Amino acid sequence: MSTAVRDRAPAAPAAPEQTERRPVMLVSLDISFDEELVRSAIEAAIEAGSELLICLAVTLPTANANAAARRTMGNPVVREEMQRIRDRARDAGAKARTVLYSSPRPVQALFGVAESHGIGLLVFGPDRRRYGRLRFRWHLHRIRRNTTCLVLPLE
Repeated sequence: MSTAVRDRAPAAPAAPEQTERRPVMLVSLDISFDEELVRSAIEAAIEAGSELLICLAVTLPTANANAAARRTMGNPVVREEMQRIRDRARDAGAKARTVLYSSPRPVQALFGVAESHGIGLLVFGPDRRRYGRLRFRWHLHRIRRNTTCLVLPLE
């Protein structure tokens, strides 16, 4: 073996590759949030070091032309709850912001919102007691089938 090879400094360990941190999205359809899923979304955002988007999807009425022309901001009680969740996430150390969108088909619009923000984990978090068990399962199934990100809850 030559001295050039023996005297060569050992190769520096390769730095771990920096991965893209995709945001966590907590979404409800104009119904209050499930507390357990809120906690899961905040913890996931903190552990991943990513942003938490708290989204409220509001159904835009289409039956009445006058009602369809004006955008609704959703239930004020749920909007206040969104602000409290955002403040709670920020106090826990997560970067958080709120997003509100309205559509005649809010579940279908959710796919575009998730894609435009590059979501990595989508937490479908309406309160199941108020939302309805069958409607919750049906919407969760549609979300899983049509998104490319991870979806909670895992049922």
